[in-house]
Amino acid sequence: MGPATEIEIRNEFAEFLEQNLNKELLRFTTAGSVDDGKSTLIGRLLHDSKTVYEDQLASVKKSRVNRSSGPIDFSLITDGLRAEREQGITIDVGYRYFATARRKFIIADTPGHEQYTRNMATGASTADLAVILVDGTKGLLPQTVRHTYISSLLGISTLVAAVNKMDLLGYQEQKFRELESDFLALAERLGIKAVTCIPISALAGDNVVERSRQMPWYAGPAVLEHLERVPITRPASTLGVRFPVQYVLRPDANFRGFAGQVAGGVIRPGDSVTALPSGQTSRVDSIVTYDGPLIEASSPMSVTLTLESEIDLSRGDMVNVFLPGSSGCMPSLLKWHAPISSSIARDKCAAKAPQSGIG
Repeated sequence: MGPATEIEIRNEFAEFLEQNLNKELLRFTTAGSVDDGKSTLIGRLLHDSKTVYEDQLASVKKSRVNRSSGPIDFSLITDGLRAEREQGITIDVGYRYFATARRKFIIADTPGHEQYTRNMATGASTADLAVILVDGTKGLLPQTVRHTYISSLLGISTLVAAVNKMDLLGYQEQKFRELESDFLALAERLGIKAVTCIPISALAGDNVVERSRQMPWYAGPAVLEHLERVPITRPASTLGVRFPVQYVLRPDANFRGFAGQVAGGVIRPGDSVTALPSGQTSRVDSIVTYDGPLIEASSPMSVTLTLESEIDLSRGDMVNVFLPGSSGCMPSLLKWHAPISSSIARDKCAAKAPQSGIG
Protein backbone atom coordinates (compact mmCIF):
# COMPACT_ATOMS: atom_id res chain seq x y z
CA MET A 1 0.00 0.00 0.00
CA GLY A 2 1.55 3.26 -1.16
CA PRO A 3 1.57 6.62 0.67
CA ALA A 4 -1.10 8.02 -1.68
CA THR A 5 -3.47 5.14 -0.90
CA GLU A 6 -3.02 5.61 2.86
CA ILE A 7 -3.76 9.32 2.55
CA GLU A 8 -6.91 8.57 0.56
CA ILE A 9 -8.10 6.10 3.19
CA ARG A 10 -7.48 8.61 5.97
CA ASN A 11 -9.34 11.32 4.07
CA GLU A 12 -12.29 9.01 3.42
CA PHE A 13 -12.41 8.00 7.07
CA ALA A 14 -12.24 11.62 8.21
CA GLU A 15 -15.04 12.50 5.79
CA PHE A 16 -17.12 9.61 7.14
CA LEU A 17 -16.65 10.79 10.73
CA GLU A 18 -17.51 14.35 9.78
CA GLN A 19 -20.72 13.26 8.07
CA ASN A 20 -21.73 11.16 11.06
CA LEU A 21 -21.05 13.97 13.52
CA ASN A 22 -23.08 16.42 11.44
CA LYS A 23 -26.15 14.19 11.23
CA GLU A 24 -29.23 15.62 12.85
CA LEU A 25 -30.18 13.98 16.16
CA LEU A 26 -33.79 13.07 16.90
CA ARG A 27 -34.76 12.05 20.42
CA PHE A 28 -38.05 10.24 20.62
CA THR A 29 -39.97 8.27 23.21
CA THR A 30 -42.52 5.51 23.02
CA ALA A 31 -45.64 5.78 25.15
CA GLY A 32 -49.03 4.19 25.61
CA SER A 33 -50.82 1.65 27.75
CA VAL A 34 -49.44 -1.64 29.02
CA ASP A 35 -49.04 -4.42 26.41
CA ASP A 36 -49.59 -2.05 23.49
CA GLY A 37 -46.30 -3.27 22.01
CA LYS A 38 -43.86 -0.44 22.75
CA SER A 39 -40.81 -2.61 23.45
CA THR A 40 -41.69 -4.95 20.59
CA LEU A 41 -41.86 -1.99 18.20
CA ILE A 42 -38.45 -0.71 19.25
CA GLY A 43 -36.94 -4.19 19.09
CA ARG A 44 -38.36 -4.74 15.61
CA LEU A 45 -37.19 -1.25 14.53
CA LEU A 46 -33.63 -1.95 15.68
CA HIS A 47 -33.61 -5.48 14.25
CA ASP A 48 -34.97 -4.63 10.81
CA SER A 49 -32.73 -1.56 10.48
CA LYS A 50 -29.78 -3.88 11.28
CA THR A 51 -28.61 -1.90 14.31
CA VAL A 52 -28.64 -4.73 16.87
CA TYR A 53 -25.25 -6.17 17.79
CA GLU A 54 -24.79 -9.84 16.92
CA ASP A 55 -23.98 -10.90 20.48
CA GLN A 56 -27.09 -9.14 21.80
CA LEU A 57 -29.26 -10.78 19.15
CA ALA A 58 -27.77 -14.17 19.98
CA SER A 59 -28.50 -13.61 23.67
CA VAL A 60 -32.13 -12.77 22.90
CA LYS A 61 -32.51 -15.87 20.75
CA LYS A 62 -31.12 -18.06 23.55
CA SER A 63 -33.29 -16.51 26.24
CA ARG A 64 -35.61 -18.94 28.02
CA VAL A 65 -38.24 -16.19 27.97
CA ASN A 66 -40.12 -15.85 24.68
CA ARG A 67 -43.68 -14.56 24.73
CA SER A 68 -43.90 -14.12 20.97
CA SER A 69 -45.07 -16.62 18.39
CA GLY A 70 -41.81 -16.37 16.44
CA PRO A 71 -38.16 -17.31 17.04
CA ILE A 72 -37.34 -13.86 18.49
CA ASP A 73 -39.10 -11.95 21.27
CA PHE A 74 -38.25 -8.45 20.08
CA SER A 75 -39.27 -6.85 23.39
CA LEU A 76 -36.26 -8.49 25.07
CA ILE A 77 -33.90 -6.27 23.05
CA THR A 78 -34.87 -3.30 25.22
CA ASP A 79 -36.25 -4.95 28.39
CA GLY A 80 -32.95 -5.74 30.09
CA LEU A 81 -33.90 -5.99 33.78
CA ARG A 82 -34.53 -9.47 35.15
CA ALA A 83 -37.90 -8.41 36.57
CA GLU A 84 -38.88 -6.96 33.19
CA ARG A 85 -38.10 -10.19 31.35
CA GLU A 86 -39.77 -12.40 33.94
CA GLN A 87 -42.96 -10.34 34.08
CA GLY A 88 -43.03 -9.34 30.43
CA ILE A 89 -43.34 -5.63 31.25
CA THR A 90 -41.23 -2.48 31.07
CA ILE A 91 -40.39 -0.93 34.44
CA ASP A 92 -37.47 1.44 33.98
CA VAL A 93 -36.72 3.77 31.07
CA GLY A 94 -34.52 2.03 28.52
CA TYR A 95 -32.42 4.19 26.18
CA ARG A 96 -31.17 2.92 22.82
CA TYR A 97 -29.04 4.67 20.19
CA PHE A 98 -29.03 3.93 16.48
CA ALA A 99 -28.37 5.75 13.24
CA THR A 100 -29.38 5.59 9.60
CA ALA A 101 -27.99 7.33 6.56
CA ARG A 102 -30.23 10.34 7.25
CA ARG A 103 -30.32 10.79 11.05
CA LYS A 104 -29.11 9.72 14.46
CA PHE A 105 -31.69 8.61 17.01
CA ILE A 106 -31.95 8.18 20.76
CA ILE A 107 -35.00 6.14 21.80
CA ALA A 108 -36.53 6.21 25.28
CA ASP A 109 -38.56 3.03 25.85
CA THR A 110 -40.93 3.91 28.69
CA PRO A 111 -43.28 1.74 30.79
CA GLY A 112 -47.02 1.58 30.28
CA HIS A 113 -48.17 0.62 33.77
CA GLU A 114 -49.88 3.38 35.72
CA GLN A 115 -47.63 2.97 38.77
CA TYR A 116 -44.57 3.69 36.60
CA THR A 117 -45.98 6.86 35.02
CA ARG A 118 -43.21 8.96 36.59
CA ASN A 119 -40.68 6.94 34.61
CA MET A 120 -42.62 7.67 31.44
CA ALA A 121 -42.47 11.40 32.24
CA THR A 122 -38.72 11.14 32.79
CA GLY A 123 -38.20 9.50 29.40
CA ALA A 124 -40.46 11.98 27.62
CA SER A 125 -38.89 15.05 29.23
CA THR A 126 -35.95 15.09 26.77
CA ALA A 127 -37.84 13.89 23.68
CA ASP A 128 -38.50 15.87 20.51
CA LEU A 129 -41.21 13.46 19.36
CA ALA A 130 -43.46 10.85 20.97
CA VAL A 131 -44.60 7.61 19.36
CA ILE A 132 -47.91 6.79 21.06
CA LEU A 133 -48.79 3.11 20.70
CA VAL A 134 -52.47 2.29 20.33
CA ASP A 135 -53.60 -1.33 20.64
CA GLY A 136 -55.84 -1.79 17.63
CA THR A 137 -57.86 -4.47 19.43
CA LYS A 138 -58.58 -2.25 22.45
CA GLY A 139 -58.58 1.33 21.21
CA LEU A 140 -57.63 4.40 23.24
CA LEU A 141 -57.27 3.37 26.89
CA PRO A 142 -57.01 5.74 29.91
CA GLN A 143 -53.22 5.31 30.03
CA THR A 144 -52.99 6.08 26.31
CA VAL A 145 -54.80 9.36 26.91
CA ARG A 146 -52.72 10.07 30.02
CA HIS A 147 -49.40 9.57 28.21
CA THR A 148 -50.55 11.72 25.31
CA TYR A 149 -51.48 14.50 27.71
CA ILE A 150 -48.16 14.28 29.59
CA SER A 151 -46.32 14.45 26.27
CA SER A 152 -48.10 17.67 25.37
CA LEU A 153 -47.51 19.04 28.86
CA LEU A 154 -43.76 18.47 28.49
CA GLY A 155 -43.69 20.46 25.26
CA ILE A 156 -43.67 17.60 22.73
CA SER A 157 -45.49 19.10 19.78
CA THR A 158 -44.99 16.26 17.28
CA LEU A 159 -46.72 12.91 17.74
CA VAL A 160 -46.90 9.62 15.88
CA ALA A 161 -49.92 7.45 16.66
CA ALA A 162 -48.83 3.90 15.83
CA VAL A 163 -51.97 1.77 15.66
CA ASN A 164 -50.49 -1.63 16.48
CA LYS A 165 -51.63 -5.25 16.08
CA MET A 166 -53.21 -4.66 12.70
CA ASP A 167 -52.47 -8.32 11.93
CA LEU A 168 -55.00 -9.32 14.59
CA LEU A 169 -57.57 -7.06 12.91
CA GLY A 170 -57.06 -8.61 9.50
CA TYR A 171 -55.44 -5.37 8.32
CA GLN A 172 -58.87 -3.71 8.10
CA GLU A 173 -58.81 -0.11 6.92
CA GLN A 174 -62.12 0.76 8.60
CA LYS A 175 -60.85 -0.11 12.09
CA PHE A 176 -57.71 1.96 11.55
CA ARG A 177 -59.70 4.96 10.33
CA GLU A 178 -61.91 4.80 13.43
CA LEU A 179 -58.90 4.82 15.78
CA GLU A 180 -57.19 7.49 13.69
CA SER A 181 -60.26 9.71 14.07
CA ASP A 182 -60.36 9.12 17.85
CA PHE A 183 -56.69 10.00 18.27
CA LEU A 184 -56.85 13.10 16.08
CA ALA A 185 -59.79 14.33 18.17
CA LEU A 186 -57.74 13.80 21.34
CA ALA A 187 -54.76 15.65 19.87
CA GLU A 188 -57.00 18.53 18.82
CA ARG A 189 -58.33 18.88 22.38
CA LEU A 190 -54.73 19.05 23.61
CA GLY A 191 -53.73 21.62 21.01
CA ILE A 192 -51.32 19.30 19.15
CA LYS A 193 -51.36 19.82 15.40
CA ALA A 194 -48.40 17.79 14.10
CA VAL A 195 -49.87 14.27 14.29
CA THR A 196 -49.23 11.32 11.98
CA CYS A 197 -51.18 8.06 12.32
CA ILE A 198 -49.55 4.88 11.00
CA PRO A 199 -51.09 1.36 10.96
CA ILE A 200 -48.46 -1.19 12.02
CA SER A 201 -47.83 -4.68 13.25
CA ALA A 202 -44.73 -4.54 15.43
CA LEU A 203 -44.66 -8.33 15.72
CA ALA A 204 -44.89 -8.97 11.98
CA GLY A 205 -42.88 -5.90 10.99
CA ASP A 206 -45.59 -4.28 8.89
CA ASN A 207 -44.94 -0.55 8.28
CA VAL A 208 -42.11 -0.46 10.83
CA VAL A 209 -39.03 -0.16 8.62
CA GLU A 210 -40.52 -1.11 5.25
CA ARG A 211 -43.98 -0.34 3.90
CA SER A 212 -46.33 -3.28 4.21
CA ARG A 213 -47.91 -5.12 1.30
CA GLN A 214 -50.68 -6.24 3.64
CA MET A 215 -52.21 -2.75 3.69
CA PRO A 216 -52.31 -1.43 0.10
CA TRP A 217 -54.97 1.07 1.17
CA TYR A 218 -52.36 2.93 3.28
CA ALA A 219 -50.29 5.35 1.20
CA GLY A 220 -48.28 6.97 3.99
CA PRO A 221 -44.74 6.30 5.23
CA ALA A 222 -43.48 3.51 7.47
CA VAL A 223 -42.44 4.45 11.01
CA LEU A 224 -38.70 4.68 10.30
CA GLU A 225 -39.27 6.55 7.04
CA HIS A 226 -41.36 9.12 8.90
CA LEU A 227 -38.82 9.45 11.72
CA GLU A 228 -36.06 10.12 9.19
CA ARG A 229 -37.98 12.94 7.49
CA VAL A 230 -40.17 14.59 10.14
CA PRO A 231 -39.14 18.19 10.95
CA ILE A 232 -37.75 18.58 14.47
CA THR A 233 -39.36 21.31 16.54
CA ARG A 234 -38.02 21.97 20.01
CA PRO A 235 -39.84 24.02 22.68
CA ALA A 236 -38.59 27.55 23.22
CA SER A 237 -36.80 28.39 26.45
CA THR A 238 -39.54 30.89 27.32
CA LEU A 239 -41.74 27.97 28.36
CA GLY A 240 -39.82 27.63 31.61
CA VAL A 241 -37.24 25.24 32.99
CA ARG A 242 -37.78 21.49 33.05
CA PHE A 243 -35.15 19.51 34.93
CA PRO A 244 -35.90 15.80 35.48
CA VAL A 245 -33.90 14.39 38.40
CA GLN A 246 -31.85 11.38 37.35
CA TYR A 247 -29.78 10.81 40.49
CA VAL A 248 -29.39 12.21 44.00
CA LEU A 249 -25.75 12.82 44.98
CA ARG A 250 -24.86 12.75 48.66
CA PRO A 251 -21.15 11.98 49.13
CA ASP A 252 -21.18 13.33 52.70
CA ALA A 253 -23.45 15.06 55.22
CA ASN A 254 -22.58 18.52 53.86
CA PHE A 255 -23.62 18.04 50.24
CA ARG A 256 -26.90 17.05 48.60
CA GLY A 257 -27.15 17.57 44.86
CA PHE A 258 -29.65 16.58 42.21
CA ALA A 259 -28.11 15.41 38.95
CA GLY A 260 -29.89 15.44 35.60
CA GLN A 261 -30.10 16.99 32.16
CA VAL A 262 -31.82 20.31 31.55
CA ALA A 263 -34.72 19.42 29.26
CA GLY A 264 -35.75 22.97 28.51
CA GLY A 265 -35.17 26.58 29.46
CA VAL A 266 -32.33 28.30 31.32
CA ILE A 267 -31.78 27.88 35.05
CA ARG A 268 -29.64 30.15 37.26
CA PRO A 269 -28.65 30.34 40.96
CA GLY A 270 -31.35 32.19 42.85
CA ASP A 271 -34.22 30.95 40.67
CA SER A 272 -37.33 29.86 42.53
CA VAL A 273 -38.12 26.24 41.75
CA THR A 274 -41.02 23.89 42.36
CA ALA A 275 -40.59 20.15 42.80
CA LEU A 276 -43.15 17.89 41.17
CA PRO A 277 -45.19 15.98 42.08
CA SER A 278 -44.76 17.09 45.75
CA GLY A 279 -45.28 20.81 44.98
CA GLN A 280 -42.58 21.88 47.45
CA THR A 281 -40.64 25.04 46.63
CA SER A 282 -37.07 26.22 47.12
CA ARG A 283 -34.35 28.25 45.39
CA VAL A 284 -31.33 27.15 43.38
CA ASP A 285 -28.22 27.60 45.51
CA SER A 286 -25.62 26.54 42.92
CA ILE A 287 -25.11 24.74 39.63
CA VAL A 288 -22.27 22.24 39.94
CA THR A 289 -20.29 20.46 37.23
CA TYR A 290 -17.05 18.48 37.11
CA ASP A 291 -15.29 21.56 35.71
CA GLY A 292 -16.64 23.87 38.42
CA PRO A 293 -19.75 25.94 39.21
CA LEU A 294 -21.79 27.63 36.48
CA ILE A 295 -23.70 30.90 36.43
CA GLU A 296 -26.43 29.31 34.31
CA ALA A 297 -27.37 26.03 32.63
CA SER A 298 -29.54 25.43 29.57
CA SER A 299 -30.79 22.52 27.51
CA PRO A 300 -29.28 19.97 26.88
CA MET A 301 -26.56 20.45 29.55
CA SER A 302 -26.06 17.77 32.22
CA VAL A 303 -25.49 19.39 35.63
CA THR A 304 -26.07 19.00 39.35
CA LEU A 305 -28.29 21.43 41.23
CA THR A 306 -28.05 22.24 44.93
CA LEU A 307 -30.97 23.94 46.65
CA GLU A 308 -31.10 26.42 49.51
CA SER A 309 -33.55 24.31 51.55
CA GLU A 310 -34.09 20.60 52.09
CA ILE A 311 -37.09 19.36 50.10
CA ASP A 312 -38.23 15.90 49.07
CA LEU A 313 -36.73 15.14 45.67
CA SER A 314 -35.86 11.75 44.22
CA ARG A 315 -35.14 10.10 40.89
CA GLY A 316 -38.01 10.62 38.47
CA ASP A 317 -39.19 13.89 40.05
CA MET A 318 -39.22 17.11 38.07
CA VAL A 319 -37.75 20.50 39.00
CA ASN A 320 -39.55 23.39 37.33
CA VAL A 321 -39.06 27.14 37.15
CA PHE A 322 -42.44 28.57 36.19
CA LEU A 323 -42.52 31.61 33.93
CA PRO A 324 -45.52 33.84 33.20
CA GLY A 325 -48.04 32.01 31.06
CA SER A 326 -46.76 28.50 31.83
CA SER A 327 -47.81 27.82 35.42
CA GLY A 328 -51.50 27.32 34.73
CA CYS A 329 -50.98 23.90 33.17
CA MET A 330 -49.38 22.13 36.10
CA PRO A 331 -52.46 21.69 38.34
CA SER A 332 -53.95 19.56 35.57
CA LEU A 333 -51.06 17.14 35.88
CA LEU A 334 -51.58 16.90 39.63
CA LYS A 335 -55.27 16.29 39.14
CA TRP A 336 -54.49 13.60 36.61
CA HIS A 337 -52.64 11.50 39.20
CA ALA A 338 -55.31 11.94 41.84
CA PRO A 339 -57.42 8.84 42.64
CA ILE A 340 -60.50 9.98 40.70
CA SER A 341 -62.35 8.65 37.71
CA SER A 342 -60.14 8.61 34.62
CA SER A 343 -62.95 10.07 32.51
CA ILE A 344 -63.32 13.02 34.90
CA ALA A 345 -59.55 13.57 34.91
CA ARG A 346 -59.44 13.36 31.13
CA ASP A 347 -62.18 15.96 30.74
CA LYS A 348 -60.47 18.35 33.16
CA CYS A 349 -57.08 17.93 31.52
CA ALA A 350 -58.42 18.26 28.00
CA ALA A 351 -60.28 21.43 28.94
CA LYS A 352 -57.18 22.87 30.57
CA ALA A 353 -54.62 21.98 27.91
CA PRO A 354 -55.36 24.62 25.24
CA GLN A 355 -54.73 27.33 27.87
CA SER A 356 -51.44 25.85 29.05
CA GLY A 357 -49.16 27.51 26.48
CA ILE A 358 -47.19 24.29 26.16
CA GLY A 359 -49.09 22.13 23.68
